[in-house]
Amino acid sequence: MPGTENAALPMRANRPLLALFFSQFLGMFARGIYYVGLPLFVLERTGSPFSMSVSLFLSFAPFTLAAPFVGPLVDRFSRRDLLVASNLLYGSFILILPFLHAPYPIFAAAFCASVCGVVVANCIVALIPELVEMSQLARVNSAYMFLRSATFLLSTGSAYFLVKALGKANLFFLCFALLGACSAAGLLVRRDEGKMRPGVLVYGPRSAVREMGRTVAIIRSDRHVRGLTVMHLLFMPVFGAFEVLLPLFSEQRLGEVDYYTLLSAAVGAGLALGSVFAYRLLERVRPLSLVLASFCGYAAGVFLISRSASLWASLFICLGMGVVDAFGFTTYEFLRQRLIPSEFRGRVFATMDAMVLLPLPLGYLGMGYLVGRMSIVSAALWLSLAGLVLALLSFPFTRNLPSLEREG
Repeated sequence: MPGTENAALPMRANRPLLALFFSQFLGMFARGIYYVGLPLFVLERTGSPFSMSVSLFLSFAPFTLAAPFVGPLVDRFSRRDLLVASNLLYGSFILILPFLHAPYPIFAAAFCASVCGVVVANCIVALIPELVEMSQLARVNSAYMFLRSATFLLSTGSAYFLVKALGKANLFFLCFALLGACSAAGLLVRRDEGKMRPGVLVYGPRSAVREMGRTVAIIRSDRHVRGLTVMHLLFMPVFGAFEVLLPLFSEQRLGEVDYYTLLSAAVGAGLALGSVFAYRLLERVRPLSLVLASFCGYAAGVFLISRSASLWASLFICLGMGVVDAFGFTTYEFLRQRLIPSEFRGRVFATMDAMVLLPLPLGYLGMGYLVGRMSIVSAALWLSLAGLVLALLSFPFTRNLPSLEREG
């Protein structure tokens, strides 16, 4: 927040921010390998595309189910301490996976790891605004998005060679080591204090529902935040379906399932490239219009990849999809950090994530069901059409908005 001793420093001199970025570089590298390794691991162990889609679904389900509990935790306790502990627990659950063979234990371990991922994600987005001036927030978010995307590119690109060298299961030992190092490096970040008043955090279903109602009221009160939430809620099934489609596309259309890691790396390269320009676009384009353009571009990318039959063309298309995705994601993080008061960020961010990820399972399970009953090309064509329709349904939320200065 403005007023803290490091907030007004340039990024290169802001040691707490640099320490956070370094620790998360290690953690994001591990999570990138895990992200592409899990579906390949499940596909190898079970031989079932539907089981793969279930594992992806359970990996994201905690972002919805855990929101009423994670948000108050992030607001009540030190976000630095929660970040350190959650990364270590994340790695511990991943460490279990190589020893599992039956689907249900694999699903349980993936679910528990993702619960830790919910805490990590909310701690990071709530902690960044505490370390910088509000005037620097768009630039810092763009830098963090670039770091996140470049690390994803590096990790997923490396995963192709690591899978060949180590095998799919042994990847998870490397993930555990990296997340342990991430936790240790996180101790270099200056310890913050909880923002919620003592005594406010009360556990139980009633308190969770009460806090959920309060945070939903905050989301509804701001037209930018409300529109941002509804737009992502509408489009999220398309993101989920594409995550299931991509490894199966690699296997059936390109002839090798491990090409999925390279396609994921191309998306990461596009995210890194798009994030470089995102904060400049936010100075010139209405934020929600940028989100709408991102959704339309993503739907067009799904259509183009349905027509692709070569690795190089597919890599180029995935690169473009990453670029347009960066515009939407960077805007999502910037707007809610810009407009939500510090003392509510943990709860509101967790609730927003829970709401927008709620329809994600429809994409996972729907695509897992469809690919067993039609060709990959047909499934991709239907997905691109659905994406375009959902993007156009978001258009009304971009109109007649007040300026950010008036709402902020």
